[in-house]
Amino acid sequence: MVTINKSLAISAGTAATIGKIIVLHSTDDMEATAKQMATYEHRVWRSAQTFVHFGVDDQGAYQVGTPGRVAWGAGNVNRYAPVQIELCEFSDKTRAMKAYHNWIALAAAMAKQYGVPRTLDDGNRTAGFKSHLWCSRNYGGSDHGDPYPYLTKLGISKAQLAKDLGAATGSVTTSAAAPATSTASAGVDGYWGTATTTKLQRLYGTTVDGVVSSQYNWHNAGLTGGWQFVGKPVGSLLIAAMQRAVGVKADGILGPETIKAWQRKAGTPVDGKIDKQSRLVMYMQKCVNAGKRPF
Repeated sequence: MVTINKSLAISAGTAATIGKIIVLHSTDDMEATAKQMATYEHRVWRSAQTFVHFGVDDQGAYQVGTPGRVAWGAGNVNRYAPVQIELCEFSDKTRAMKAYHNWIALAAAMAKQYGVPRTLDDGNRTAGFKSHLWCSRNYGGSDHGDPYPYLTKLGISKAQLAKDLGAATGSVTTSAAAPATSTASAGVDGYWGTATTTKLQRLYGTTVDGVVSSQYNWHNAGLTGGWQFVGKPVGSLLIAAMQRAVGVKADGILGPETIKAWQRKAGTPVDGKIDKQSRLVMYMQKCVNAGKRPF
């Protein structure tokens, strides 16, 4: 049984859907949880014009959009899809497979509720399970290829996915209660993930959700969980606050010039990058664990 947390659900007021498609997504945001995904979409769905119905991880699911009404997750197929479900991605195989099985179970439960046939990526243009890749190729309005690249990493073929969807007997329960917020130390490992972000958000007085939202992906290896990379970023309140602290343009988007300014302030090598085991991030983590702003 999959528990659906509705504490971050939105009321978008979109039209009722007219088809019987369930769109299967994966987040392409390694280590980000369902709560983090839902928090991001809850905050920016109007400005970013994107949201799905559910995000699923190893703990359960979070609802964003209203099932049976249009979500903005897969381009021109949206009006035919009463349910769109994101699979959260994890590098740990145990977490990844638990999330996968929850994703399958929720998809099966929603298929039963909305009369969706248990076919995968077939020729029926208005019914069945459809990957985001299929939606992009057949309807346009999106160019995404998920969830297959991630599933391949897990050793799950398209044939296996179809078999699992056909065999699943999913059920759901609902909850409005959000999990307790962790107060654990950010650690000093040089990797900027959700724990570091959460500490920074508290210190800079921005929304505390462990997510650095709407960023361009500069492929900085030291940035791990909780980073939302998009093609047309609008920026993060946290990054903007940290930019103001060092006197650079506060557009909320982390780029080489912002990183260089932080590196100069921290007294670490200045190269405009956040690599693995970054000395800049270690400096920041030491500061936040001591309860002070790094800049």
